[in-house]
Amino acid sequence: MIYRLFGVVIACLVIWVGTPARAFAEIDAHDRELLVRVRQAGLWEGPVSRQAEQRGNGQRVREVGRKLAEDHDRLDAQVRTLASKVRVELPAEPTEEQRSWIGEITAAGGADFDRLYVNRARAAHGSIFGLASQVRAATRDDAMRSFAQTAVDTVMRHMTLLESTGIAETTSLMVVPTGGNELDGGDIALGVLMVGIAGGATFGLVRVLGSSGRRA
Repeated sequence: MIYRLFGVVIACLVIWVGTPARAFAEIDAHDRELLVRVRQAGLWEGPVSRQAEQRGNGQRVREVGRKLAEDHDRLDAQVRTLASKVRVELPAEPTEEQRSWIGEITAAGGADFDRLYVNRARAAHGSIFGLASQVRAATRDDAMRSFAQTAVDTVMRHMTLLESTGIAETTSLMVVPTGGNELDGGDIALGVLMVGIAGGATFGLVRVLGSSGRRA
């Protein structure tokens, strides 16, 4: 009897230890990066969106700020829950660059506040869209795929809302620094372009060599 009980205990320990390890193995570097960057985005965009709700010069900016703040509250809860399950450590505060954006927006007033908020937030959303799309397409984990889809949908909705204010500048999407070594959407697009160019050049070289061989 005691040996049977001992066997049950051992089996339970194996299942308890093995299950999170398998879940963790499904998460790759880009999955982890998305969780970290979504968390960092919420740490600065949530508070400044609350400011926009209260301090926005234009009514539409105040409405957009409220909607973005509410979405970031929900998304932050989701990212913290998922990160705890897959054992990804999340940051507790914004990056130094993000803190500088908060200070810049907070110090502004009137129309300048609206312009800075809308364009800084729009640029930040644009920088994360490529990564979220890549994770959505490539992750091996179902929960991560679902979260990436939520991130993609949220980013698209937020960019549309920010653009609806009428003060989003076309250059705002050019601000896409990540400060890390992971690939972002721009890196991926550039890589795809380079692969295409290399493939075309190789194909052309093969045709030239083949034609030369037939003439010889």
